[in-house]
Amino acid sequence: MPKPRNESWAWQYLNRLIALRPRTEAELKEKLLAKGCSPETVEKTLAKAREAGLVDDVLFARLFAEDRLLSRPRSRRLLARELRAKGISPRLAEQAAGRALPELDERALARRALERRISLWRGLAREVAERRAFAFLLRRGFDREVARAVVEEMLREEAWGSG
Repeated sequence: MPKPRNESWAWQYLNRLIALRPRTEAELKEKLLAKGCSPETVEKTLAKAREAGLVDDVLFARLFAEDRLLSRPRSRRLLARELRAKGISPRLAEQAAGRALPELDERALARRALERRISLWRGLAREVAERRAFAFLLRRGFDREVARAVVEEMLREEAWGSG
């Protein structure tokens, strides 16, 4: 069992965590409790962090959603699930996922995800490339209809041979 930690220690630890990367309130709470801080110390420390503007789940959700969709495109459904896993409320996760990059619909996101991968399958038979591309988009959270349509469209554009 970790030794009990005081508010000063908790504040310093929270600042070190935030310096590494932005975090949700739930992530910080979990880390502080795991280090032996009492629930009261955790609540006081988080309240101080909110007052200082160091913890803002709404801002975190918005920035995380935009970054994720740009760096590793995925479906908005999967994005919302990732936000919930980080401790963001279901309502806020759905809002952030829905509002991030509104100019891109699910098909556009699927195309962006597949554009980075399709060249890896260039030497494969069309059926193999199609299967791999379809599975890839499903893992990224896209529904079957969107995945199928985007794969067929992109393979047609690439003038993929039959073998």
